[in-house]
Amino acid sequence: MIRFHVLTMRFILLMLASTSCRGSVLMKGSGSAERSLVRSHKRLGSMAIASNGQAYHGSFQSSSLRIEPNGEGRSKSKLVALFGNLTPYADGQNVPSAYKPIPNKTFMADSDREGFNNMRMCWEEAICYAHLTRRTYRIPPLPEDGDNRMQLTLFKQSGRPLNLFNYYDERSFKMVIPSMLASDPLPVPDDIFKPEHSFLEDAPGKYTQSNLVYKDSTRSLGQYAGNPDLVPHKDYVRLIQSALRVRWDLLQRAADRLEEYGLEPGKYVCLHRRRGDFDQSYYGKKFFPDLLSNDKVVQHVAPAVKGQTVLVITDVYDSDFLDKLVSVAGAARVVCWANKTVTGFDKAFSPQLDMLSAVPAEKFFASPISTFSWGILRWRVQAGSHKIGSPLNFIYKTAPYTPDGGFNSPGAPGTWLLAWQSSLLQGSPKDS
Repeated sequence: MIRFHVLTMRFILLMLASTSCRGSVLMKGSGSAERSLVRSHKRLGSMAIASNGQAYHGSFQSSSLRIEPNGEGRSKSKLVALFGNLTPYADGQNVPSAYKPIPNKTFMADSDREGFNNMRMCWEEAICYAHLTRRTYRIPPLPEDGDNRMQLTLFKQSGRPLNLFNYYDERSFKMVIPSMLASDPLPVPDDIFKPEHSFLEDAPGKYTQSNLVYKDSTRSLGQYAGNPDLVPHKDYVRLIQSALRVRWDLLQRAADRLEEYGLEPGKYVCLHRRRGDFDQSYYGKKFFPDLLSNDKVVQHVAPAVKGQTVLVITDVYDSDFLDKLVSVAGAARVVCWANKTVTGFDKAFSPQLDMLSAVPAEKFFASPISTFSWGILRWRVQAGSHKIGSPLNFIYKTAPYTPDGGFNSPGAPGTWLLAWQSSLLQGSPKDS
């Protein structure tokens, strides 16, 4: 049953891709024709940092948002205050390796070919299995023929790394995970084995060959935090949160975005409303038809957004929905940049910037079964802006679920995705 559940999960998640967005601001008392960009100087929130560099779960406090172009140390300290444990380790900080690899043993699994969050999930699970088998992790390249949202041409022209280091800090990762690039020479080049089945279906620990390579058809797409092979789960959550720290330049771009739209950390509510593919493939036809209704979603979130600044992350700009958040739900201000045309790196990194913009929100409302939403939750937990034990909020009433009845979350111990089979939405789950 466990393996059947995992296979079913893989089939469903293969269909889920990341969503991206971009800019209007709607304020209470203004008509839809009177949207204007708010460019006021705001102040950042700070998070208590432990002496070992780890973030405590604490309330946001005021500190200046402007990151000085000169004075790198001060700039980084303010990004740490904003994004907590998502930030790379300090320049002089040394972190011990998570494990000692067996000599001449490597492990590699291809990246997923869909959006960023599908790739993130593949990387996380493969890293965990490299740890489990005590093999050196070979870092796979970004797929050449993958999702066109990855903007590989731009990355190539700019000289950025065409692997996970395009998004995550290389130094932080290599301190924690014994690793090498897929293009590096193999320690034993004539001993390569490509298993016929995914390591979720056929445990890799039994193989003795020097180099295990899981190609596209056998690589994993699952949620590592609930994988029955990866226990204790909390240890693997700690492993991933220690290894995968977002690059400084992406954190800076996200901080600039928050300042541009006057979003003050800890003082706005963020809604992720996934539309596009989900309107047709999931919400409209299969599971959650009520999520297509602007009126029902607005009514559901109204108690949380009344009098608040609201950031809407979405892939479909819906002026009716944004208007009703103000006129019906009583939001003081609504920010949405999904109608903004972006180019260059702002376009290439739009999914990551959207996700990071949700991290400092006081509350976050997720789209059911969206890997994008659960990527945001995973980053909020790592940053410290979502405490374990806090409610898990969805943009409409969420299905009853148990740890055995739904997909496991992308990283928070005790947080669970609602069961995909459920078509009836009710209840209100919590982290535990």
